[in-house]
Amino acid sequence: MLLFQFPEWSEDLTDWNREMHVKCTYNGVQLSETEFPKNWLTDGIQIKILFPFCLKPWHRFKLQPSHKDPMKKKKGQKNDFCFLTVWGMETELPFGSPRK
Repeated sequence: MLLFQFPEWSEDLTDWNREMHVKCTYNGVQLSETEFPKNWLTDGIQIKILFPFCLKPWHRFKLQPSHKDPMKKKKGQKNDFCFLTVWGMETELPFGSPRK
């Protein structure tokens, strides 16, 4: 019990299990899961992370109003993917600058 709140480990594990790693081309186009492209050593590849996991001490209670439009994206809502840099940091674009 931290700050009179219980950590939600099961929710963290669920979020972690959603995280997926995908091989992509230099431009960020998804590649086959079973084989590499011909010139991948010279052209290079990217690793795209779908639903990146971030450990949270506690989760907020989520209310789902019935009148909410699911197709409308909220301002400031983060993307559900990112790319890895050479140093293992997350970036919004392939070969972009790292997130903070």
